[in-house]
Amino acid sequence: PPLPTAGFGATGALAAGNHTIVVQDPMLGDVERRYLLRLPAASSSAMPLLLGFHGQGGNPWGWEDGQIELSRGFVQRGGAVVVPAGMREAYSVPSARQGHVDHVQTDSGWNCGTAGDDSTCLPSTRGAECMRSCAKLGRCGRCNWSTCYDDVAFVKQLLATLAQNLCLDSSRYYVVGESNGAMLTHHLASMLPGVFRAVAPVFGQPLLGYSVGQRFQLVADQRDVRRTSLLQLHDRSDTVIPWEGGSSEDGWLYESLGQATGVWAALHKCDLEARPITTPFDGGPKHMACREYHACESGRVMYCFYDGKHGNWPDEPRASNLILSFFDSVSLVARTAPRLLHK
Repeated sequence: PPLPTAGFGATGALAAGNHTIVVQDPMLGDVERRYLLRLPAASSSAMPLLLGFHGQGGNPWGWEDGQIELSRGFVQRGGAVVVPAGMREAYSVPSARQGHVDHVQTDSGWNCGTAGDDSTCLPSTRGAECMRSCAKLGRCGRCNWSTCYDDVAFVKQLLATLAQNLCLDSSRYYVVGESNGAMLTHHLASMLPGVFRAVAPVFGQPLLGYSVGQRFQLVADQRDVRRTSLLQLHDRSDTVIPWEGGSSEDGWLYESLGQATGVWAALHKCDLEARPITTPFDGGPKHMACREYHACESGRVMYCFYDGKHGNWPDEPRASNLILSFFDSVSLVARTAPRLLHK
C-alpha cells in the first residue's frame, strides 16, 4: 500500500507555483532557497513525487520548459513535480596581473561533494570557479566549479516541508537530473540511501573516485541503497561528460557509465554484464538503444544510449515515456518502507 506523509488536509497546504524555503545549512547558516511546484488539478490519494534537477547555469523554469513532456506526464498520472533551483553565486575571475581580479561573474549549480578535491581534474583544466561559499569555507581548489552550500541538507529539508504540506506517497519518490543535476542525482542516491524509489540521471556521471559516494555510502548502506533503482540515459557523442569516463574536453575526470551502473548492479546482486533489451521506446530519430543488468535480487539497473552531444535529450515524447515507464515498473514490486529522514 502507499505510505502517505502527514500533509493530507494540512492547514496552509502548498499551492502550485514558485516557492521559497529557508534552509539551515550546517556550515553556512540560514539561506533562502527556491523551487517550482506543479500539482495535479485534484487528488484524493497520496501522490508520488518527482524531483527535477537542472544543469549548471540553469534554473527551474528552463528545466521545466525543456522537460515539459515529463513534467506534464507525471502530473497527469497524479503526481507532484518539484524543480529546485541551484544556488546562484558570485565568483571572481582572476586577472592576468598577479593579485588582481578582472571582474565578478555568477553561476548556478549543485554541490556534489567534491569541492577542494584536486584529484578530480587535470592540472590543465579550464573553467574552474571558486564560489564565494567555498572561499568562505576554505575549500577552494584547482578543480572547483560549483557551490559549497549543502544541497543534501537542502533536499532533506525540502522533502520534510513537502511531506508536512502535501499528501505524498513516500514510497514513490523519484529523481531526474541532467548534467550537473545528474551528478547531484547520483550524489543524492548515495547520501540519502533508500529515500528514492528510482533515479534517472541524464548525461551526467560522478567525478572520478565518487562512484560509491562521497563517504562510500553505497558500500556502507547497502541494505538501504537496494531500495533504489537506476535508469541512466546518455548521448553517444558527449565530450563534456564522456560516457566512456576519463578526461572531459575541459579536463575534469569522470567515472565511466559502465563503472557507475556496474556498482549499482553489484549492489542489487544482478548479473554483472548488461545485455541488450527491447523496449517500446527503441529507435526513433536518435536511435535509442537500451541495456539492462538482469537477475537482480532487488530493483532494476538499466542504461540507454541515443545519438547526440552534451545537453541533448532523446527525442520526445520517447524520453519521458521511457522514464515514466521505468518508474511505473519499479513501483509495481513489493514496496518496502523508505528510510526516514531526519533534519
